[in-house]
This record gives sequence, structure tokens and C-alpha cells, in this order.
Amino acid sequence: MQISVDILDKNEENLFQDFVQKIPFSSVQNGLNWRNLICDMKKDKPYFVVTKRNNEIIGALPLYFFKSKFGNVLTSNAYNTISGILCSSKKDLEQKQIYKLLLGHSISIAREMDCSVLTVGTNPFIDDKNLYSTLQPDYILENFVQYISIKEIFDENRDFKHPNYLKTTNLRRNLDKLNQCELVISEEQDQEYIDQAFLLQQKRMSELGTYHLPKSFFDSALKNLSLQHRGKFLFAFYKERMVATCLFLQGHGLLDVYMLCMDSDFKDFRPNYAITKYLLEWAYKNKVQLLNWMSSPIRGDGVYRWKAQWGSRERTFRYLTRIIGDVSNWRELSVQELSNAYKFHYLLPFNALNTPKTPKTPKTTTKDEVTIFIRAMQRIPIS
Repeated sequence: MQISVDILDKNEENLFQDFVQKIPFSSVQNGLNWRNLICDMKKDKPYFVVTKRNNEIIGALPLYFFKSKFGNVLTSNAYNTISGILCSSKKDLEQKQIYKLLLGHSISIAREMDCSVLTVGTNPFIDDKNLYSTLQPDYILENFVQYISIKEIFDENRDFKHPNYLKTTNLRRNLDKLNQCELVISEEQDQEYIDQAFLLQQKRMSELGTYHLPKSFFDSALKNLSLQHRGKFLFAFYKERMVATCLFLQGHGLLDVYMLCMDSDFKDFRPNYAITKYLLEWAYKNKVQLLNWMSSPIRGDGVYRWKAQWGSRERTFRYLTRIIGDVSNWRELSVQELSNAYKFHYLLPFNALNTPKTPKTPKTTTKDEVTIFIRAMQRIPIS
């Protein structure tokens, strides 16, 4: 039976959602609720490329088009998305054909939309890196996520069994102190709470010297995710004060932790510990296999170590970038200017712009190398 490839038709959206939910370790970010969230912010245009056999969707690659005076981009990574190709076929030759069709069609769209680059991220929990060769990327970024296997944390009675939770460790001491902190966790999806969560995140990101998500993201997440039962905001309160928040997304066997942050004035109350403990117990109760922390700025930093203490493991994935048009404009901009122009969109490894021309063979770099480069080059032109 011949396999066809095209852009997802509006009449096929229910079929597409059913397809996504059948793929092990697919994320909410692969689906239409995430698409609707992003579209509400009016910055990106979605292009969901699908393959079909006999009117059945058997492969998909969600992409987003972002228009910029510095160069248009087509990317699977908008607003820190864990995406990549989804494929229902188990046959090796058919899988290769599906990936080839999806990637080839994506390249054609990127050219048609006058894009400077096409970037496709892979899913860290799907072992398919060798199937992306059709893209013929010019730049490869090796990124990583940290995740927790829920079955390693609890026994059949929902008691902790992982050694980190039982020995006299920093984690154990902080969990013991939670009982004294009088924190209350709320799942109530209330607009007033969303407004408070935005202000909390804005304050915390300002302290860390990085971007905060826009208010429209919070409002759209409430509308398109939590009220559609595709995710949920959590809030930690001390008395009447919100002291921590996060948004979690429930995929197929996967719980993505998105935007966990706390009010630093209340760090001694350990609100991030309280929310994480709640998430782990929620995941166990709801038969979730993996809790995905997503990435950290660099291995070994405070964020990485904090996640590691919970018994986290690590998996790598890739951002694959193919140069479609002219990227010379990017070499004239500083890291900060590029970040501002393409906020919340992945382009290519910033340290790769040190090279004056597109490499003849794929240039591979790591997340750690990029972070070190950005920290060294802040506010300094990269040309």
C-alpha cells in the first residue's frame, strides 16, 4: 500500500490526536493542544506534516514557522518543545520510508517559505536517531534531559524504595522538614492563581537573569491544556501566599515538568521539594512511567545536581539544523540580539556561528559547550 505525505487537514484532527496518544512516550507537545497554545500567542504558524496509508495516519512531524526580518525559520522546537517524528510502524523499511517522506516534505516547505534554516529536534525517549539522515543536517546539537523512572522510586505500597530517599541524604533531610513547613499544594485551575503564577515566574526569572514566559503563555496554557485535561498547573501555598508553581503535561507514559519555579523569599520552606514530591506521587497513582525534568543549562550545575538527587537518569537527544537560505545576518548579531529576535525558538548552536561558512560535513557540538560559549560571550558580538 502506497504511503502519502502532506500537511495535516483540519478534518483529520481527531484522527491525528488518536494517533499521537497511541505512540509510547509521545508528549502533549506533539499534539494539537500544544499547537493551539502556541497559535493563541500569534507568533508562529503550524505546519503538521503527516504520512498516511489508506487514510490512516502512520507518521507525523509537527513544525512551526516563525517569520523574522533576520531570516525565517521552520522548527519543531517552539517554546522549549520536546517534539520530533512520531511513527506507528514497526517495520524497519517502512519506518525509513516514513522518516524520509516527512523530512523531505519539511525541506520543501522550508524552501517555499524562504526559511534560513530548518531545525528538527528528536524525542529523547524514542531511539530513532539513525532515521533522520535524510535531513542531511549542517549542525547537530547533542542535548540532554534528566528523567525519573517512577518504578525505581516506589514499592508496591507506594512507599519510597530508592536509596536516595531512605539514607541520610540532603534529599531525605529536606523531605523530612516538609512536615514542618505548612505548605499546601493546590490543583485548582483558577485564573486568579494563573495570574499569581505568572508574577512569581516573572520575579524568579528576573533574579536568574533570563527570559520569563509571556502572560499570554499562561492564559493559553490554562485554556488549551489544563482545562482540556492535557496538563495541569500546580501551586504551593504558605498560608495565603503562592510560593511555587509548575505546569505539568501528561503524555503517553510520560509526565513533562514545565516551568517549575519558586519564590526565593520562601526557599527555606522548600516549596520545590513539596511540588516534586507531589508530582512523583501523582505519577505513581496515575501509572505514569517516566517523569521528564526536561533539560538544564549545563551538566553539573546547581539545577542539574538538584534534579540528580531525586534519582534522575539522563538521556540525550539532538537538534538537527539544515541551512536552507542565508544566515549571514546572524553572524552580525550578538548572542543577546539573536536571542531577543528569536525568543523561545531554537536556531542552531550559537557557537557554530564562529565559523564563517556552512561546514562541508555536519558540525556537532554539545549543550554544555553552547552554554559555556554563551556565558563567555554575553553582550559580545559573535562575528
